[in-house]
Amino acid sequence: LVDSDRSDQVHQAIAEYGGQAMVTGQLLRVALDTGHTAVVNAGHIWPLRLRDGKVEEIALFVDLPFGVTPNPGYRVQSLDLRPGDRLVLLTDGMLEPHGTDFGLRSLIEQTGDWHPRDAVRVFTDAVLQATNHDPRDDATVLCLDWPGP
Repeated sequence: LVDSDRSDQVHQAIAEYGGQAMVTGQLLRVALDTGHTAVVNAGHIWPLRLRDGKVEEIALFVDLPFGVTPNPGYRVQSLDLRPGDRLVLLTDGMLEPHGTDFGLRSLIEQTGDWHPRDAVRVFTDAVLQATNHDPRDDATVLCLDWPGP
């Protein structure tokens, strides 16, 4: 369950046990019967959604990263997935070092009907090529296809 209590638990764990660490991240919960998704965005870059062949950023409110104190709390936001949607969550290391997406949106569109595992391989290979195999930051991507209830 994604709610402000769970987000606060993650925040407290990092604040108490992570030393001076802060962690950006997103917590999601997809209702399998409707596709309604509850999202908490703790300082993370916006996810991308492929819908009807077009990629769009999901403009979420951005709260402070987990572990930053004092923290005013986290907002639980709504995101509705429709059958056929692909949701791509990524870290900033998946963006070219200058903050541009090196054609990631186009790759997401081109691989829209591929298995998510194969699409992720294409995305990560493109990052490695764009950065000469040295992204200098974590380069993580998660690809979620929503087939519907």
